[in-house]
Amino acid sequence: MKIALLSATALAGSLLSGPAMALDTSSLKVCGDGANWPPFHYKKGENIEGYDIDVLNAIFQDSGVDVSVDLPPWKRCVFETKSGNYDIALSASYSEERDRDFLLTDYYYTLQPSYIYSTQQHPNGLNIETADDINQLRMCGLLGYNYTGFSVDDSQVRKSAKDFKQLVKQTQAGRCDVFLARYEILAGFKAAQGIDYLAGGMQVEPIPGNMGDKFHMMISREHPEANEIKALLDQNFESMRQSGQLKSILDGYLD
Repeated sequence: MKIALLSATALAGSLLSGPAMALDTSSLKVCGDGANWPPFHYKKGENIEGYDIDVLNAIFQDSGVDVSVDLPPWKRCVFETKSGNYDIALSASYSEERDRDFLLTDYYYTLQPSYIYSTQQHPNGLNIETADDINQLRMCGLLGYNYTGFSVDDSQVRKSAKDFKQLVKQTQAGRCDVFLARYEILAGFKAAQGIDYLAGGMQVEPIPGNMGDKFHMMISREHPEANEIKALLDQNFESMRQSGQLKSILDGYLD
């Protein structure tokens, strides 16, 4: 399903600052995670909303560029962007593979990597003092996700779950000691959709020593104006970050 960008905050009309950069392209096809990634992008009824949408609106709404957003499964979003069927993939953490396959923009938000365990399975908690301690446990994550920024061995993360509901069930059933997630995303589900993945005795803890995971947009190298798109986004991310406008948009979803 393709949905044109809709403004979700009153700030969007005044956010763009600095000299405008023009693109020759008249449209951009963007994708995000179909499992939802609130508060950054998620379906609400027939609309796609969230921080990512507001940021794109702020940059492109007066540019003459028609931007549309789809939310297919994340693995397909990444594959189709690499192939050139989408121009931009939203909310991607860094990895060497992604840096090779795509043009990564400057970061436009940072999240806190965390581990979540069941207090029913581990009533005395887990003796976690360093990130390497987590490597000794059975770690679970979402299909197609990258956990390099979690300070753990990404190759040891079992990635079979299609959504957080499955991750919670796997952990509660004892098939995983922990599942990995960014705390803000779990909070976003509760704030935006009323879904509390930490109910029922699930305990969330920050990964020791990890100061945060930066997120980027991934631009398809197949797009003829890939470098120009990156330059435009980077310029706006920097000016919006320095002015506090990115924080203002995000705070509107987390307050």
